[in-house]
Amino acid sequence: MQIQNTIHNVILSFRRNFRPLLIYHLYFSILAVAVLVPASAWLSTMLLTSAGLPLVGPQDMADFFLSPAGVGWMLAAGSLGLLILFIHHAGMIVIASRPSAGQYRQAIAALWQVGRKIPDLLLLAVIQVGAHLLVAAPFVAGIGTAWYLLLRDYDPYYLVSVQPAVFLLFLGICAPVALGMIVCNGLVYLRWILAFPVLLLEKSTPMTAIKRSMELSRGHLRTLSVLVPGAALVLVLIPAILAAVLELSGRFVLDWLPEVFAVLIPVVLILLSAYILLAVLLSFFGAAVNSQLIFQIYRETSGAPPVKPNDRAPARAGLYAWGLEAVLLVFAVGQAFFVLHSFYDFQDAVHISAHRGSSLNAPENTLPAIEKAIREGADYVEIDVRQTADGHLVLLHDRDLRRIAGKSRLIWEMSIDEVRRVDAGEWFHPRFRGVGIPTLEEVIEAVRGRAKLYLEIKPSIHTPDLTRTVVSVLRQRDFTRDVLIGALQPEVLEEVRRLEPRLKTALFVHTMIGEPDRRRIDALSLRAEIVTQDEIREAAAHGHELHAWTVNDRREMSKFIDMGVDNIITDRPDVLAGLLEERAALSDAALFLVKLRNWIRQ
Repeated sequence: MQIQNTIHNVILSFRRNFRPLLIYHLYFSILAVAVLVPASAWLSTMLLTSAGLPLVGPQDMADFFLSPAGVGWMLAAGSLGLLILFIHHAGMIVIASRPSAGQYRQAIAALWQVGRKIPDLLLLAVIQVGAHLLVAAPFVAGIGTAWYLLLRDYDPYYLVSVQPAVFLLFLGICAPVALGMIVCNGLVYLRWILAFPVLLLEKSTPMTAIKRSMELSRGHLRTLSVLVPGAALVLVLIPAILAAVLELSGRFVLDWLPEVFAVLIPVVLILLSAYILLAVLLSFFGAAVNSQLIFQIYRETSGAPPVKPNDRAPARAGLYAWGLEAVLLVFAVGQAFFVLHSFYDFQDAVHISAHRGSSLNAPENTLPAIEKAIREGADYVEIDVRQTADGHLVLLHDRDLRRIAGKSRLIWEMSIDEVRRVDAGEWFHPRFRGVGIPTLEEVIEAVRGRAKLYLEIKPSIHTPDLTRTVVSVLRQRDFTRDVLIGALQPEVLEEVRRLEPRLKTALFVHTMIGEPDRRRIDALSLRAEIVTQDEIREAAAHGHELHAWTVNDRREMSKFIDMGVDNIITDRPDVLAGLLEERAALSDAALFLVKLRNWIRQ
């Protein structure tokens, strides 16, 4: 098998079968959106719900994935995801194995044949995902052991932000272990890559298809290790390059356009339709090229052309195919109209939350940071609350004082008098030398009537009365109306609502798998990287707010404003306040163009 010859055959196959491949891609996309993806997501969520989840934080995920239930969920979810991928590629491989005549019927017949193979494809997916989990298990165990031996006594945030020597040692140990896992799983993938076409094009069971794949790939691993990763790299780079070119050209056009709605609307509609159509075509290109590559590798290693299937396609397949191509264009224009309509909301209704105060300009979670945040225009001051050994509430993000004071003492082992003697400012800058860790009572009086508090409760098994004490202090200080209680743990918010139903609550989410219970929260606060337009729509449908954290880049702030988030948590409240003032001064047409630029960047 020669690399150059294989690439040439892939290109020929793609060109020869372009039309039926595209039609099958559209069939699959409709099937995936209507049935496959929702069914897979529903089943995955049900499995998590049965385990008392969803997972919303790193610790939740670590605990779950290292449990038998978590391994079972990974096997089930991975198999369902791989099955969807198999269905997408299977029809394209079947099409490549047929003569080029009757192009429209090819797509229908391919879908029909793949549907009959779904049970075998599912079993193959289960076997492959299970094998990869088994291969990865000892490497994951090694990384977990290194973490336990070296890092279990350190606060995770301290490790990530300070990166002490012990953390670098851990990374140095994990790097070769992770590389070994990638190599071993990669070898399994390459040895089994041909099981998929064997199962489709030969009379074979999933297990015999795997054995046949191992026979066919023997002696070709070096070539496969160049072709398969190389194709993946190209398929990643081409969309990225095209997207960058289109963004630059689109921004050039937008900068050239006059701020007149009569001109803006039709041009913007064309631009949006082109972007959406390109996204669909790039998705098709990636799937088609990958499937043709696998088919050509199978064809060259097997030494014989694949068996021609005898399935008959339904009547009027050509008419259906033309209709689907028209649907593609209508879909692109329809989506463009929908996006265009969303640009007409010219009010920037977003609140500013200062993350631990103005934490880029003053030491976090201190009175100077809080004071500065209020002066810079923050609506909310986001703070972290923990409890001392003698029951006092103090502001501290980490569980110990390593990061802000160089002390390894755990906060729940210290008395309030010991905490008051801690210098929490010099680590940030010498001019803040002597700044202490404030109590919640001091912070309430500092913000009263000037800003609201976004209070994150940081629970621990060592401070079981933390939530009860927080609610008690808020009541005593008559501050229940001007505070939003946040936590990563849903059970903490449930306790807050039980103790004081009038308090508003926000569920913090670092990484979400499954669907959180949205019925009783007032806000869902997502890490910025996982905020999507779908999540914003879900929030609106359930009647709660959607918050994004932690957003410090000005362009990202503008993007989230236009997406429609209700609250942006940032270390730079002054920048966000300035941005909102600038946007308020723009004309409607100018703001319309800003919204379009932000949509292009998404």
